[in-house]
Amino acid sequence: MKESYEVYRDAVRDVWRDWWTAWPLSQSVHLGDVFHLSDSRVRPAGALSDRGVTFASRGGTPHNDYLYATQGSAAVRFKTAGVAMDGVTALAVADLGALVTFEKDDSALIVYRGLVENGVTDERAIAAALVRLTWETWDDSLLAVTHVIAAESGTVLTAAGTCASAELRLQAGAGQALLGLADVAGRVSVARAKGLGLHWTSDQGCTPFFRVVGLRKGWFGKVKQDYGPRQPGRGAGPVPVPPALVDEAHEDPRSVIEVLGADDQPFGITDQ
Repeated sequence: MKESYEVYRDAVRDVWRDWWTAWPLSQSVHLGDVFHLSDSRVRPAGALSDRGVTFASRGGTPHNDYLYATQGSAAVRFKTAGVAMDGVTALAVADLGALVTFEKDDSALIVYRGLVENGVTDERAIAAALVRLTWETWDDSLLAVTHVIAAESGTVLTAAGTCASAELRLQAGAGQALLGLADVAGRVSVARAKGLGLHWTSDQGCTPFFRVVGLRKGWFGKVKQDYGPRQPGRGAGPVPVPPALVDEAHEDPRSVIEVLGADDQPFGITDQ
C-alpha cells in the first residue's frame, strides 16, 4: 500500500508534470523561495531576496479548477439540506453534505478551486543572477521557485484501504440548489471517515504546485573546470564573474538553467 504522499503525487503527476507538489499540503511556497536538494531531500534555504536578487513578476493568470478522482475510482453523491440519504449516518437531515466512496485503495479525490498562476517575467534576468551568485554561494544543489499556483481552497482525500469512504458536511451558498464537485473544496468538514489515509481541507488559501529552476549540472561543472574551485572570500574563481558567462545567460538562459519537472522531485517530505 502506498503512503498518502505517493498516492497524491501520482494522482496529480499526469496533469502537473512540469510542476512540483508542495508537501505537506499546508506548506506555503512563494516566488523567489530557495530550496536545497541533497540526499534526496528538499529543505528550505531562504529566498532570492536574501541573496540580493530582485525580479519582476506577473500574477493573476487563472487556471481551470482542478477536480480529480484517481482513474474514476472515487464517487461523490451529494445530499441536499432537509433530505435524508441512504448510506449516510453521521450527517443530520438538515445538513448539506456529500458522501465520497472509493472503489479501491491507493485512490484520491483532489479538488482545488480558484487556481491562479504567478510567475517571474524575465527568465534571462534570473539566469544571469544565478550565474553571478555562482561566484559566491550558489551551486547546482540549490533551486529557485519561479512559478507558483495558488488556490483559494482545496480538499484532498486518499484511500488507505478498499471500500474507504467519507461523509462531508458542506457549507455551500445560502439557497444553493445544485451542487457540484467544486463545492467539495474548502469549506467542508469530515463528519465520518472510514479507511482514509489523508483527509485535508483548507479554505484559507494554499499553494499546491510550483516550478523550480536550477543550474544545469554540466554547466556548473564546466565553470569549476574552467575557473577553478571556490576560493574563500573570492567566490568560484580568482577573477570577477566573466562577462561571457553573464552574456550566455542573457542570450540563452536554458543553456545555463533548467526547469526541474515532477519526475525530478525526490520522494520525501519537504522539511519545514
